[in-house]
Amino acid sequence: MKKIFYITIISLVVFYTSCDYVANPYPAKNTNISDTTSCSISTFPTVTSHIKKILIEDFTAHTCTNCPKAARSIHIVDSTYPGQINTIAVHCSSLAAPSSSFDAADLGSYMDDYRTILGTTYDNTFGASAYGLPEAMINRKDYNMGTLSHLKMYPFSSYVAGIIAEPSVVDLQINLNYDASTRKICCAIRDSFLTAKTGTFKLAALITQDSIIGWQDDADHNPSNVSNYIFNHVLRDAITPTGAWGEPLIVNGASSGLKQIRHFAYTIPAAYKNINCIPKNCHIIVYIYDTTTYEIIQSEDVKVIP
Repeated sequence: MKKIFYITIISLVVFYTSCDYVANPYPAKNTNISDTTSCSISTFPTVTSHIKKILIEDFTAHTCTNCPKAARSIHIVDSTYPGQINTIAVHCSSLAAPSSSFDAADLGSYMDDYRTILGTTYDNTFGASAYGLPEAMINRKDYNMGTLSHLKMYPFSSYVAGIIAEPSVVDLQINLNYDASTRKICCAIRDSFLTAKTGTFKLAALITQDSIIGWQDDADHNPSNVSNYIFNHVLRDAITPTGAWGEPLIVNGASSGLKQIRHFAYTIPAAYKNINCIPKNCHIIVYIYDTTTYEIIQSEDVKVIP
């Protein structure tokens, strides 16, 4: 199946396509943010090695026939650089909408909805589905809304190889406690700057979910409609109260040796849009980015239940 394009206007750049963009109909209020006052005091071990980690944001959808190719390419990169790749699967656009008639042989099968307000926000900002899915960002490098050079097409190995050896400029540590009886997460995050940095930075913390079973159109599979496809890294919500763009972290630069701690709390709901959320399959993804260039300078991932 050829790449399908959509109509939207992003920073005055018009992409000519065949379908209208459908706005996300879900309310923006996050009711899952919890009170941190009952969270225990966190301590952090001394960091003895500094590893740069790469965040791949994979813009995808369940009726995008080439999107599984991108997911498999990310898996190859992750296997090549174990412990250095973090991933968020951003389900977006009308290709990710529930569809009762996507395929005549499987009517009513594609009814799950993995889209989020966050994902729609990211998609609108970075122009992924307007350009055509699948697309990915690698640490949001090369941000330019004129050329869309920040959007990369699979395979992703060469893009990652080009930046994986860059030195780490900041350490991120996540101390997480999960209460199974209340499904509440207490999360303490410490950033430690290893070198001085100019600019303004924010910190975002998100929750993702692995091992969701559902229908996916897959060009590499015969037949292409796969009923038991495994969705991993699925973006679920923000645990930073301000949502998609995170919390202010650094204004007017950071000095080498600066250390800061932020605390967040979040209650995992039983389900997102009627899709069960199993805490043992969930991860917390934290990243720091430059607010001018959007470039991510460090990310970290921790399982809710190790």
